Amino acid sequence: MTNIRTLTTLTSTLLLATAVQAQAATLTLANALAQSSNQPSVIAARTSLNNAQIEYGKAKADPLATKVTLLKAQQAYDLSVATLKTADAQADAQIVQAYTQVVEAQDGVKLAQEALNLAQKSAQVAQTQYAKGGGTQIAAQTAQNQVQSAQQTLRVAQDGLNLAKANLSSLVGNFTAVAPIPAGSVPNTVSTQTVEEVLSRNPTTLQAQQAAAALQLQLNLADPIAVSASQISALKTQWQQAQSGAQNAVRGYRIATQGLYNAYLQAVKNRSIRNTALDNAQRQYTADQGRYAKGLISQLALLQSQLAYGQAKLAAEQASNNVLTAYYNLLAGGATTPSAK
Repeated sequence: MTNIRTLTTLTSTLLLATAVQAQAATLTLANALAQSSNQPSVIAARTSLNNAQIEYGKAKADPLATKVTLLKAQQAYDLSVATLKTADAQADAQIVQAYTQVVEAQDGVKLAQEALNLAQKSAQVAQTQYAKGGGTQIAAQTAQNQVQSAQQTLRVAQDGLNLAKANLSSLVGNFTAVAPIPAGSVPNTVSTQTVEEVLSRNPTTLQAQQAAAALQLQLNLADPIAVSASQISALKTQWQQAQSGAQNAVRGYRIATQGLYNAYLQAVKNRSIRNTALDNAQRQYTADQGRYAKGLISQLALLQSQLAYGQAKLAAEQASNNVLTAYYNLLAGGATTPSAK
């Protein structure tokens, strides 16, 4: 009796372990994004921030530190904070784009398999009709050519899935499949304030502004008694040039970030269009199922309707993923280039 109980316990443990392993093998978007902190760029940025924080603390504790020294230490710290935030956002955007590509590739393989099944059934019908004298040899051969084309499409889709998986795996580690993206993963609207937030932490524009601020401090501290008028004039010219350069950098980056925001808004509009087309395709497929049940259409016609519905679902999924990638690309300040779909 004890042996049976022990065996049952071991069996339950093995089944639980297998279930956990299978669950772990299916990657979710949340688990994928959790790996952004392990990306090399984020790790390097975090290390730089830790070092800058230590140096800033030393400068503040040093009674002999000058205003220029303190400003430089604070600027290095602020720049490191902005760099880490940007690196983290860029890593998120890269992972999201790679994840959505796998999701779409998985569904693309399924759709290609459905198309192959339809082509094979159509070829069987055409061959049967030809054998019975009710069809032509050309029609049978054309149907067979469509099977070969569908087989090639399926192979290409499978290759695309393998490539997409390899790309995502290089970012998050090994997995067997990815889970669908949960609804509500991205807000339907984004405030224009997001553009300002992205601008405020851009390392390039911040560095330009810091350079102007450092020169302004030096100019304010310049003592006419110890510094010649020509040196002060040259310092003022440098400050004006740095200030102008910072303003131009902010202006240019603002335009680019606004473009990312507009791309997000356009993606939202495209998603609405695709969802409407999906609703229409679903209604048509439901109606065709009823017609098939009544014997009004053939099985091939029903399969064609099902394939059209599947194509509409994939297009709607791609449109929804475009919203997601456009949103994360906005937060990253354009770190990635959304794929055209």
